[in-house]
Amino acid sequence: MRTRDPEAKKRQLIEAATVEFARYGIAGARMDRIATAAQCSAGLVYTYFSGKDELFDAVFDRIVARTMSDIPITVDDLPEYAGRLFDGYVAHPTVQRIASWHRLERTASAGLIPASMTEKADRIREAQDRGQLTNRFAAIDLLTLILQLSGTWHTAEPELDVLTEAHDDAHRRQVVVDAVAALLRD
Repeated sequence: MRTRDPEAKKRQLIEAATVEFARYGIAGARMDRIATAAQCSAGLVYTYFSGKDELFDAVFDRIVARTMSDIPITVDDLPEYAGRLFDGYVAHPTVQRIASWHRLERTASAGLIPASMTEKADRIREAQDRGQLTNRFAAIDLLTLILQLSGTWHTAEPELDVLTEAHDDAHRRQVVVDAVAALLRD
């Protein structure tokens, strides 16, 4: 007799949905493919999630939570923080794909992102108030620049890859770290 583990099944669905959404986005994803990949019925998907939007939000929130946990902001070394974000995108290429689909197909949410961004911007602002970081940029602007620079190589046009194919990940990471360091100079 098999023991039911609803949380394990939910994790399987989220993992299968991560692959599906990374490949097809929300509009192109199919619940039946997600169910097949998770080895369950399509009806079970709807037991846990009301539809694709809710399932996508669960996938996105899981990615955000993992990133927040694995790569906490370090205001005393923002260039290295950007480098660690870059490393995370290299290790988990679906993160930027899911984030791109989120930007394209979802509106601003009340999920983990707003709270995470506020907390990080507050920490940067506090460091600025202590004189530890430049005040040249507002805290939220500085955070936005750091986040965008860390993901640049993972969201750039494919044509750019051809032009920079001789640059390996170590080189690209160093460019990100150096660019963030340059932002912090007064």
